[in-house]
Amino acid sequence: MEEPLISVVIPSYNYEAYIGHAIETVAAQSYRNLELIVIDDCSQDHSLEKVNGLAGDKLLRERFSERITVRKNEHNRGAHETINEGIAAANGEYLAILNADDLFEPNRFSALMGEMRRKGAMWGFSRVRCIGPDGEPLETEQAHSFERIQDKLAGKRFAALAAVAENVGISTGNLLFSRRLFEGIGGFKNYKYVHDYDFFLRACLYDEPAFTAETSYLYRLHGENSFLSLHEEGVRENRVVWLEFYRAVQKGEIANRIILQNPAYAQEFYEAVSAEGKKKRTLWKLAQNPLMRAGLKLFKAKYRMD
Repeated sequence: MEEPLISVVIPSYNYEAYIGHAIETVAAQSYRNLELIVIDDCSQDHSLEKVNGLAGDKLLRERFSERITVRKNEHNRGAHETINEGIAAANGEYLAILNADDLFEPNRFSALMGEMRRKGAMWGFSRVRCIGPDGEPLETEQAHSFERIQDKLAGKRFAALAAVAENVGISTGNLLFSRRLFEGIGGFKNYKYVHDYDFFLRACLYDEPAFTAETSYLYRLHGENSFLSLHEEGVRENRVVWLEFYRAVQKGEIANRIILQNPAYAQEFYEAVSAEGKKKRTLWKLAQNPLMRAGLKLFKAKYRMD
């Protein structure tokens, strides 16, 4: 039986030094039935020239059975729009994103698809290992702090309990998901810094993910990552995402059958939120306030968060 087609979307912006290696790790996958789509978001370096050069390589085209698409946006649209554009152009039953500065291990899709089939899941993610600018494993405290975030998954009845305060998926590039799930939750929203976290939380309420430590997403820390420039706008986006997620739970906007197995799931969520401290507990209570919700709608419109 032929493997389902996986479309890998690479949103590219000013990562000339890294994107070639990123593409090579897609081509090196043990999983064979792949499509590659690269969308350049008006890079100001030579990223696009490098991608076009690779895309014209005969061996690379054969590896992807001629399923290689390279596009350039007419103007800079940002990560979430670029990802949505790439997915709209994709033909795969399953979809993955690779940040242009990150890497896949060769067994990534074989391991993830195997675990997703085993669990009957529409999506999944893996462990994350941090690498440095040269691609070697990074042993700094910052790297280990990122890797430790996923330790929250241990012992949780469902993944969303581990994610009430932090993105345990770490990055958009760590997700493999079906087109059905993508369409079911409505794609990536207009957040500059936390579109990945928002997508992860909404996906958690839609279907329980598969998680595997049999492969890793190689997350590069190099001093230019967007999270390092997180400032007032990023903090603002996080608060909106938390409020909307908590409210969705409170209203019972949940399709995930694992969560629904316990009729008292809202209490499970409240306990998980409370364990994260007073500020998160206050946000949970604010999410129940009708006046706050009305204000949030105006706030999102002002900052174009949707």
